[in-house]
Amino acid sequence: MKTTLLLSVLCAVMAVAASEVCGSEICATDESCNNITNTCKCNSTLYPFVRGSLPSPNLTCTGAKFNIQVSKCWLEVHGYNISDIRLNGTDSGCFAVREVVDGISEMTIHNPVVNSPCNTVPTVNETHVTYSNQLRIFGKTYPIRTTNDVAVNISCSYPLLINVTLNVTLHPVIGSTVISGTTGNGSYVAVMMAYKDEFLTPLSDSDSLTVEDNVYISVFIPDLDVNTFNLSVVNIYASPTISSDQKYYLLKDGCPAKDVSVDQLAVVKNGLGTESRFSMKVFKIASSSSVYLYAELSLCTVNCTATCGPTSRSSYSQDIAGRVSISLDATETNYYLDSSSPSGFSMPWTLSALIFSWMLMKLM
Repeated sequence: MKTTLLLSVLCAVMAVAASEVCGSEICATDESCNNITNTCKCNSTLYPFVRGSLPSPNLTCTGAKFNIQVSKCWLEVHGYNISDIRLNGTDSGCFAVREVVDGISEMTIHNPVVNSPCNTVPTVNETHVTYSNQLRIFGKTYPIRTTNDVAVNISCSYPLLINVTLNVTLHPVIGSTVISGTTGNGSYVAVMMAYKDEFLTPLSDSDSLTVEDNVYISVFIPDLDVNTFNLSVVNIYASPTISSDQKYYLLKDGCPAKDVSVDQLAVVKNGLGTESRFSMKVFKIASSSSVYLYAELSLCTVNCTATCGPTSRSSYSQDIAGRVSISLDATETNYYLDSSSPSGFSMPWTLSALIFSWMLMKLM
């Protein structure tokens, strides 16, 4: 016991001793200080050159991020350009930076799997939502090129904790974002999906919708700890474009907004568990071919279901942790009066759409 403790202390002391302040940097254990340039220089003797060997990046998917690291000194010895290691994008957040990890000099990337300018692509199958990208490592070109560029496919998968069967050839109507935990330290992937039946068959972007069709909206967080948090959708609103300031509220403070009928939006489940569910009728906003639906989300540590009575509602004040959205396209369906019919009445779609738009304007 004493021997093991002594060895641990000695190893810690040696690691600290090996760390060397060099200008504005602290050199890792596989680096030494260049006193002329005041920069850390790799100890190439620790990384023998092997012709034909390829980089071996380490990937972990934590905190709803790609966490990638690959040895800086190994890359330099093998002719790679450490200033040009990046995901599939040119934004500054897509590039790797030097970081000392467990005493070793690494090139690292910590990039959100969604809402990132690095062109991450989401796909969905029967059990998981997967975010894929490509790590690109470029060879040095000056003064001569001795190494080919390398592209490494990377992906992070999160389980779909819902009872649903997906066709892998489907292109589902899906949106995703990253929201912060209640303490601000953690982050989670939130997913919004549309279904054409009661949460069994996801709506495809090739499916046609008409006004008054039923759709079902699910908002869920795949890796949320149900023993700690509950997901609550606080507000749902619609906008005619992705950049519009117009907001037509369907759900307000956890309850259907005032003057929104029961068949227009119904709360199936909200504020209890990792998934919230809603059913709604398809509608259009005047002068727009698309409807952008936004869900504003909150995480709570207790049951956060709202009481939505006809005359009274529960007090509902929760911090918005994030927002997720999808878009729906609906075609017009016109109904015409049959003058020979003695009963029944149908209103042209254009008029009903205008009336519905007027009703929504009252909700703002």
